[in-house]
This record gives sequence, structure tokens and C-alpha cells, in this order.
Amino acid sequence: MEAYVVHLLSDILEAERPVQPVLSYVYPDMADEELEEYENDPQYTFGYYCGLKQEQFPPTHLLNSLQLERICAAFSKMMFTWNLDTDIPDDVPLTKEYELLVSTLDIKTEISNNNLNTFELCSYDPPSCPLGEYCTCKEFLNDDALENIDDYMHGE
Repeated sequence: MEAYVVHLLSDILEAERPVQPVLSYVYPDMADEELEEYENDPQYTFGYYCGLKQEQFPPTHLLNSLQLERICAAFSKMMFTWNLDTDIPDDVPLTKEYELLVSTLDIKTEISNNNLNTFELCSYDPPSCPLGEYCTCKEFLNDDALENIDDYMHGE
């Protein structure tokens, strides 16, 4: 499996954004076409942009912890070259982090030259959340002060 992991790491490195655009700190008025692009749902998946597919990534049970670490680190670095990140909590086990990172390949997204976009992997519903027991929303939902989220949101 090590030979495949080395090949996969090479593929991930190749999937990095080839040229980092120079970030503009002056935000001119957007053209109408650009505004429409932001108003509509994204058209393409992250995998479309970077050229990777979930099928390229072996199941976690075939990888040891060092291989998982190397793949997750390379994948996160590659995402950053596309101005993308995830909201995976720090305490998520490596196997779960790997699965969540790979799942981003099938999520539609926009690629921005001016800011960092984050894949929000939490569904905001702890029982069905992909983060499972590591969902951070349950902290807020279990808080006595937030028994009624509507009251909290509307200041009642």
C-alpha cells in the first residue's frame, strides 16, 4: 500500500493550484456577470477544479496512521492553494478527518481569488451531522441558556 500512497501524494501535489493569483486588496465593483455567479449555486465540485476523485483514495482500514497523517496534511495544503479550508474540529480522529477531507471532492464550491472559502461540514443537526459525536453544535443545543434558539436569535 505504501507505493500507492506515494503515488497518491504525488497526485495530490499535482492537484495544487498551479499559479497563486495575486490577491487584490482593492475590491472594485463587480460586473453584473460576477454578481450573478455569486447569487447562484456553485456549478462545479472541488474535484472538478483540482482533478481528484474520491475513488482514488483507499478506505481508511487499508492505511496506517502515518499514511493517514501524510495524506491529510498534503490534502489540506492542496486545498489551501485553492483558497479552501474545512471546519473539522481538532479532536476528530485521523480516520474521520481523512474521510471528511476526501468527501469535499464531491461538494460544489466556488473558487475565489480574494478570500478563503470554508467547507462547512457540520449539518447543524447533531443526530445527522457528518461529524458524528464530534459535532460542535451539540454544545450550543445542550446549553440551558439556548433552550429556545428562536428566542436567542431574536433577543427575546
